[in-house]
Amino acid sequence: MEITPLTQSTPATSTPPATPAVLTLARLRPAPWSAASPVHLQIADWLSNLVVSGELTPGDRLPPERQLAEALLVSRMTLRQALEGLQTAGWLTRTRGRRGGAVIADHRSNVDISNLVGLRAQLLQSALTASSRLISATQNTPDDATRTALRLGPADSVYDVIRVRFADDIPVVLERSYFPAGLFPGLLDRDLTGSMYSLMRRHYALAPVSATQELTALIVDAADAALLEIAPNGPILGITRTSLAGNGTPVEFSRDLFRSDKLRVTVSGRVSSAADAPAGLPDDDAASASVTEP
Repeated sequence: MEITPLTQSTPATSTPPATPAVLTLARLRPAPWSAASPVHLQIADWLSNLVVSGELTPGDRLPPERQLAEALLVSRMTLRQALEGLQTAGWLTRTRGRRGGAVIADHRSNVDISNLVGLRAQLLQSALTASSRLISATQNTPDDATRTALRLGPADSVYDVIRVRFADDIPVVLERSYFPAGLFPGLLDRDLTGSMYSLMRRHYALAPVSATQELTALIVDAADAALLEIAPNGPILGITRTSLAGNGTPVEFSRDLFRSDKLRVTVSGRVSSAADAPAGLPDDDAASASVTEP
């Protein structure tokens, strides 16, 4: 009787193999590392660029630290600093143990819409580059919603500025912003591809210091989808914002579309003392009732 030897199957929980291309790319990378900046930051830029270029994709596993450090001609400590920074920025996940390692994450840039520091500054915290493309800038008669939000009179006009915002050369936000023409004379003659809030502060002393925002789930139409380079008729996050200057004057009304597949949109707040809460609320309700934007 012939006995067929049993073959040992690979357990379903086995660790996926590392992406071999990473070691090849590491060995082909021009050396040495520049002395102009810390090496671990250069390694982080190199790895994140591989993700942006598509050479690494979500789910790809990096080689063991020892192998990757040797290929990059750096110490394991330096490599570990780079991986920790990439993990903090959301580029990869790391687990310890025999089946652990570093895996490329489905990276999304963080945007806190309650922070009025400006979108570009926030994108640069987790993206390599951030830029804007001006689609149009015109002076128009506002619709009723815009007129009400900006507290305009019947004869007042607005500057209508449409821009696409990019993170790592990927369109992530379509902005439609309306500014009272009477408050910002000559606005359309200025460079509108940079920070609008910096421009408003520097030239008009009317930068926003607070805002009311409404989040809505929308279906993106074909024209907007083309600007954002996504498929039409899909879901998208809409944010309507009215921004106020320090004297309480409305200075901006906007209707923006955010790609939530590329951005992690958050809203931060703070809890003031319970003494500020309405009387009669229990402690838990008092805390939730006093959450405000910073």
